[in-house]
This record gives sequence, structure tokens and C-alpha cells, in this order.
Amino acid sequence: MIIRSLLIHNLRNHEHTEIELSPGVNIFYGLNGAGKTSVLESVSIAGLSKSFLPVPDAALVRQNEENYLVSLRADTDHGVPYKVSLQYTPGAKKLISSTAGDNLNPKDIIGELPLVILSPDFKNITFGSPADRRQFLDSVLSQASKRYVEEAIQLKRILKQRNSLLNAAKIQRNMNKAVMDAWTDAFIKSASEIVVRRSAFIEEFVPFFKTAYEDVAGTHEPVGIEYTPDSIDAELLKHDGEEVLKTELLKESVAKRFREIAIQMWPEELRRGTTLFGPQKDDVRIEINGGVAKEFASQGQHKSLLISIKFAEFEFLRNRKGENPVILLDDIFAELDTKRTEKVFSNVIVSAAQTLITTTDAERLQDILPREIPTAVFRVSGGIVFREA
Repeated sequence: MIIRSLLIHNLRNHEHTEIELSPGVNIFYGLNGAGKTSVLESVSIAGLSKSFLPVPDAALVRQNEENYLVSLRADTDHGVPYKVSLQYTPGAKKLISSTAGDNLNPKDIIGELPLVILSPDFKNITFGSPADRRQFLDSVLSQASKRYVEEAIQLKRILKQRNSLLNAAKIQRNMNKAVMDAWTDAFIKSASEIVVRRSAFIEEFVPFFKTAYEDVAGTHEPVGIEYTPDSIDAELLKHDGEEVLKTELLKESVAKRFREIAIQMWPEELRRGTTLFGPQKDDVRIEINGGVAKEFASQGQHKSLLISIKFAEFEFLRNRKGENPVILLDDIFAELDTKRTEKVFSNVIVSAAQTLITTTDAERLQDILPREIPTAVFRVSGGIVFREA
């Protein structure tokens, strides 16, 4: 995918910004707070319907303005034009339109403009909590599969309702068991779908990850990623047979186990007023040299692991979508040594992906970038973007 032009209106400190992008590397440089990251956030909004940073939409609206607007024009790798526009007004539903039509929902555009994003905040994938790794799972799978997006939304809705009923039962000491059983059945059906899809993703993702790590780190130290679903033995998710039959059998096996867990957990769920099993408690184990990366990896290994995960994500999405994702690199080079910086750029060059980079030091990046790569350099100051080269 190649983004041709980007429009940003009243987002953070950008009053009105229009940018024509290079199909190669685009460097946005300036002081901290100048508005560089907001350019990448606008692309994230166009592709994922939200910023890649953990910030509410209302906080993105420029001070004293009523809403923000983001729109872009792009071409697929096959030359098919694509356009998308999102307007957000606090207290109202996002107005989303694209080549596919008007009055769209976020799920309708997720994955249409595949993105791979790397930011210092994403170090929580290897450093952080299970919730950080679940967010990574959901982000990649949502771009790869609209079915997954729909199922994840469904699971969230069902879980919210089930928790509401459990909390009410805890407070009021009264419950309609038939209603609760119906929501439990719905939760187990949706949860089983999510678990099987997550398991299949990790199985497909691991070879990409191992290849990327060896390339980035330049070593043969063993690494791995293992899906650890809540309440489900990982062995249960391994099954021989035809793919369609295998998937359906796995879903039924997982559902059967969840039904057993639901019975076991019922007294404690009533006491605590919340759901105590399911994919909202899953984790992903990232390993290096036989140990858990969170506990045993050095600072340098953490950086190499994160970069490898992101380039594996790129290969996975390209393989699944048949389309080069756009790469967004937000101020990561301040934390990388020259060797890792060169390795990142070599992967960008080999992939031939359009890349948007923010930095406070454009000269360092320009010195490393090969001359043959189409490059555009933009200076950002006070929410205004100036093209220099």
C-alpha cells in the first residue's frame, strides 16, 4: 500500500496540514512537541480508526475546536485507488467514509490500510503485562481478519453483559439462572472462537519471528513465542486432520473445557461478581535462551525482540493480505544503536515498504539511508509541516 496524500485538520496542534508523501521513506523531524507524532497518529486513525497511543479521541481534538478530521488517498500495490476519511466530534459517533461507502463503522476500515507501527511505548509487548500482549494479538489479528474483529467486538459485548449480571447478583443476592446460562453459553461460544484463532495465529507467526530475530540480532540464540490461553491446556489446541474439520473440532474441544471451568468457577464468580475465565485473561510467553524474556532478556535483547516481532508482523500481514503494510516508526532511533538502526533500515529496504519516520535528528538517518531509496524530508514546527527535500 502506498499513501499518496494525507490531510490533518484540528488534530492536536495541527490546524490544517496537507502532505504529499514519497512512496519510499518519509522523515518528519523537529523538536519534541512540534507535531511529528501527530502525523503518524493521523495515519493510524485512518487505518485503525484510532491513535496507536493510549489516548482518548477527545484529547486529540485541537484546543478550542469542535472536532478533528483525517483523510488520506492511497493506492494498493496493484494500483487500485483507496481513500478514507474520519471525523470525530466529542459525544458523537465517528463519521467514517471510504472507497467502500459512507456511514461506516470502525470494523469496516480496519485492515484496508495495513499498518505496522513501532513506538517506544510498544516495549510493553516484551516488558509489560498480559494485557499488553493481548492487545498486540488483537491488533494484528484484527488487521488480518474481519471475522476476528467482529468476534472480538462480540466477545467484549457479551463479557460486559455477563459481568453486569454477576455484579447485580452479588449486590442483590438474586439472579435469573436461565438468563445467566444463556449469556454463559454465548460467552463460551465466542471465547472458543477467539482462542482457536489466536492459537492458529501464533503457530503461523512463530517462523516469521524466528527468522526476523536471527536477522536483527545476528545470532543463533533460541527464541520463541508460545500462546498460553487461560484455563486451556495448550496441548488441547493441537490436533491432526483437515483444516476445516480441525478448526471445528478444536472449537468444540475448547468449548467443552470452558463449560467445565464455568461450573467450577461459578461459586467464586457469584462471590466476586465478575467472570473469572476466558480469553480476556490470556497471555503470550515470549522466550529467549529458554527463559521468559520479561525476566531474563537484557536491554539489548528486548530491543531486538521488539524489532523482530514488528518485522514478523510485517511479513505475516503481507503474506495474509497480499499487500505491503505501511510502516510507522515513531522516534525509535534515539533508543537504537547504529547497528540496530542499520538493520531496521535494511529490512525496510528489502521489504520495499512505504515508511514514515519521526525523529529529532534527521541528519543521522539521512547519512545511514542508501541514496537509491526515494526519500522525502519534512520539518515540523508548531503543527506546521514544511517539505525540505
